[in-house]
Amino acid sequence: MSNSTYERVGLIAGRGRYPLLTAESARKHGVKYLSVVGIRGDADSSLERYADQLTWLYPGQLDSAIKTFKEAQIEHVILAGQIKPERLFTGIRPDFRTLKLLAMLKLKNAGSIFSAVAAEFEKDQITILPATTFLGEHLADDGVMGKIKLKEKHLADVAYGKRICNEIARLDIGQSVVVKDGTVLAVEGFEGTDEAIIRGGKLGRGRVIVVKLAKPQQDTRFDVPCIGIRTVDSLITARAAALVVQARKTLLLDKELVIEALNDAKIAIAGVTLEDCARSNS
Repeated sequence: MSNSTYERVGLIAGRGRYPLLTAESARKHGVKYLSVVGIRGDADSSLERYADQLTWLYPGQLDSAIKTFKEAQIEHVILAGQIKPERLFTGIRPDFRTLKLLAMLKLKNAGSIFSAVAAEFEKDQITILPATTFLGEHLADDGVMGKIKLKEKHLADVAYGKRICNEIARLDIGQSVVVKDGTVLAVEGFEGTDEAIIRGGKLGRGRVIVVKLAKPQQDTRFDVPCIGIRTVDSLITARAAALVVQARKTLLLDKELVIEALNDAKIAIAGVTLEDCARSNS
């Protein structure tokens, strides 16, 4: 089904630029009716510019979200933007449907929870679309994307970083690593990419290599590697030498602005393919 087929779309919006860019791109791709559920305390109120309907809910109000979309005759929904990690422990207001869902799960990690959430939507004939729907032009390209090229002395660290990044992604720990001179300085955990970059940059005293890859079995409905201006700021703070991401799997939010900002900071950015990653593991 092509993007132009989606005339009525729902959007569950978390924090950051990502939901705004999704809403803006959906309109450009011909979506005629956009119903937005904004997560209170996370989503940006300027989503109102793009939404035909904007409903504010707390994390955990699954039944209310589904009812909102059903009443708006929405059959396709996109999830975009993060919820602050600490809100998984404070600030969540689960309704009965959410509590029942959680009680049935033996393993409660991001993958299992979101898969169960998708199944609940499907019970009401609502399909969760890939989070990159409408955003193809913002995906990372293969090869060097900016004016700054990777230096020969950094290639070994890039290869090592890809191998370590694949391992932590396989173990569902995180998507990013910071390396320098064959040493892993930071591994992304619960704190997120930006904090890991800053921590690694401080330990390495600059000129570090940051690698961020998709998980081997990434469910693109819920979890897509993203790089935005905030991550660029973290790379500048860390005095990074290069950022390596997975081509065609990583979103560069406001792609041209991100690449321009990295050019200005003299930080290289390059995309690698799945085949490149596989070779790094061999």
